[in-house]
Amino acid sequence: MSRLKFIIFTFFLWRILLFLPLLAAELFMRYRTEYAYTSIFNFTIPQFPLASFLLHPWANFDGLHYLFIAGNGYTNNFGFFPLYPILISAFSSLFGSEKPFEPQQFFSGFFISNIALFLSLFTFYKLLEIDYSKYEIKRSILFLLLFPTAFFFASLYSESLFLLVTLLSFYFARQQKWFLAGIFAGLASLTRIVGIFLLPALLYEFYREKTDSRHSGLSRISLFSLFFPLVSLTSYAYLNFLKTGDWLYFIHAQGNFGNNRTVSSIVLFPQTVVRYGKILLTLNPNQYEWLISLLELSTFFFASILLYIAWKKKVRTSYLVFSVLSFLLPVSTGTFTALPRYVLILFPIFIALGMVKHKWVQRIYVISSAIILFLLLMFFSKGYFVA
Repeated sequence: MSRLKFIIFTFFLWRILLFLPLLAAELFMRYRTEYAYTSIFNFTIPQFPLASFLLHPWANFDGLHYLFIAGNGYTNNFGFFPLYPILISAFSSLFGSEKPFEPQQFFSGFFISNIALFLSLFTFYKLLEIDYSKYEIKRSILFLLLFPTAFFFASLYSESLFLLVTLLSFYFARQQKWFLAGIFAGLASLTRIVGIFLLPALLYEFYREKTDSRHSGLSRISLFSLFFPLVSLTSYAYLNFLKTGDWLYFIHAQGNFGNNRTVSSIVLFPQTVVRYGKILLTLNPNQYEWLISLLELSTFFFASILLYIAWKKKVRTSYLVFSVLSFLLPVSTGTFTALPRYVLILFPIFIALGMVKHKWVQRIYVISSAIILFLLLMFFSKGYFVA
């Protein structure tokens, strides 16, 4: 099967199957209404077909924040970076909609996320072709899509857009097209805060290529373009200053979501591991929050082990620089809240999984991840916070 046929078949099969957990949730679960951003129904009466249980849950939680920003601009919600809502606003305006939560706006975000994911898979394949066999590449892509929180790629979240621009940045860096690598890194820095970590990753890649005798003539202009992520983040910080008087409000805002996240200091992750151990020993295992705490702690160990394996298997250093820094930032805030979603963009862990040759390991991962993904999407669709 050709590269494009594999991506098309895999993407559409995965996307169609994601509707099954929504159907199961509709049949067997009730909505959890403890938090305003659990449902678009808390903000508007959705019009057909958005009112369908197969559609509106894709905008739950952060999706509603992005729709609000796309329609109303920023108020105190600077923790959500601007590129994704800007694209939603731009596309929905083409269809005559400028108000939040209208169908045109929802479908703009829905298609942006899903198209970005499709392009991400294609770019991931192209990037991995440089170093790996087609069997390792296909396994890496399948394992990415089967990760328990992979459904966020299809939701109104910025994960798929961020993955796309990150992979494009690395792909063009590997092709020695440094200006394009810098452009996409700059876009990544306007999508998620961890986009800034593409700067050290690309600088390392640039240094590695410059020391190669075949590319010793790399120009200063090429080097300058790699600082676009810093330019983007500084521009966003300036917007924060203009609106709030605080250059770093987008960081401070991360502590406003009731997630016990520390934004004024670094909390060493061993302390957080101990805290989670106490939570698991204190809470009733029948509580949903106990299960989510277990998921968050398990994700920490899972990602840590796979990043180590990726290093041992000599996954490209620039990829690891970006991924390790992107992992250390959230785990140094005193909580692992949302970590199961944050690790989605750490693509070297899926490269490491794809390199595993043991069939029994592959089967365990596929079966367990698929089951957990199914259950988590059921909960997410009914207003339960997952990540």
